[in-house]
Amino acid sequence: MGTIKKLLLILPLVFLLCFVYYCRKKAQVEKIIEDGVEVVINHLEPYKIDGEFLKFTLTEELIIDTERNEVAATGLTDMAHFDVDSEGSIYCLNDTSNKDFIFKFDKNGKFITSFGTKGQGPGELNRSYHLELNHQSQIVVTDYLARKLLFYDKQGDFIKTIAVNFMPISAHPLSNGKYLVWYQITGDGTDEYVIQTPLSLRNSSLEEIKELDRYKLPNYRVTGKRRGTDPLFSWAISKRYIFIGNEIRNGEIWVFDLEGNLVRKIKKPYNPVSVPEEYKKERLNGIKFQAMKDATYFPESFPPFQGIFADDTDRLYVMTFEKDADTGEYIFDLFNSDGFYVGRSTIDAMFRNGIVVAKVIENHLYCVSEKDSGYKKLVVYKMRWE
Repeated sequence: MGTIKKLLLILPLVFLLCFVYYCRKKAQVEKIIEDGVEVVINHLEPYKIDGEFLKFTLTEELIIDTERNEVAATGLTDMAHFDVDSEGSIYCLNDTSNKDFIFKFDKNGKFITSFGTKGQGPGELNRSYHLELNHQSQIVVTDYLARKLLFYDKQGDFIKTIAVNFMPISAHPLSNGKYLVWYQITGDGTDEYVIQTPLSLRNSSLEEIKELDRYKLPNYRVTGKRRGTDPLFSWAISKRYIFIGNEIRNGEIWVFDLEGNLVRKIKKPYNPVSVPEEYKKERLNGIKFQAMKDATYFPESFPPFQGIFADDTDRLYVMTFEKDADTGEYIFDLFNSDGFYVGRSTIDAMFRNGIVVAKVIENHLYCVSEKDSGYKKLVVYKMRWE
């Protein structure tokens, strides 16, 4: 009889443990298939997956600060974008330059050379917002105003130009030789959408293969209203995937393979972040035209997130509008290579032209941020996952 009583006392505990284990195991693989596409279901709390890192710590190893005299003396007075080659050399783009646009530093931060001179001739740039290295280790620079892509080798010698018949904002080389290109279509002023910015997959000659997504900016002259917060339209590229976030999908991130096939959707709810009064005042003060100012309104909260970037292991980093109370840095949601939300960390990174200006290469984080003084800096950190 005593044994039976003991069993009756133990059995509820056993059932409880089994239930907890089952729920946890089920949560780790919570995904469904919709129309042949995998949909990963995340929640407000991160998944606890065995063997999966939940956050990282950063140790500063190198800084290139445009406020420092030795950096400013090179001509690098601003920083819009950057990339890193296989030797660790860093190529920085100064899109406000009056001379050279591209500045090369070695892996220790020593200035090597500058190139990509401002001008209209062969190998010269008119206005550029983006550079990136392709799979041949060539520096590919997008010239927005001149409607062309320029290619340089790592020594800064000009290789070739590819002219296009559209206004490219950024061209991202993929590991398979194709390109993800963001470009602009401007209406005639009477359109419902005054600007549209498609994101398309293109071949090595920049001929369109297929459009993956686009953002449409409503024309306030037609609609009578203009939202004062920035839209959510951001993308990231890893070795295997293209990730796209578009506010029309309310925070859902679509994942394509490098051939442009939709292979996954990542869903996660987000805590809304209210738009502060200081933000509203700053935005309104920056508007020159009264008609535009009168048409501007502000929603109660920001979009689900700001932007995204991916690393060389297919992890995804999502820049939220939440800030760390101690550092003031933005909080990033971390997703593993299967699309599961596994943790959070802060990164002092800048978001610009649809892109979080950051890269993770071999457990090193490279990111550009804006200082309180307004100057830009690029910092290289060693990452330690835990």
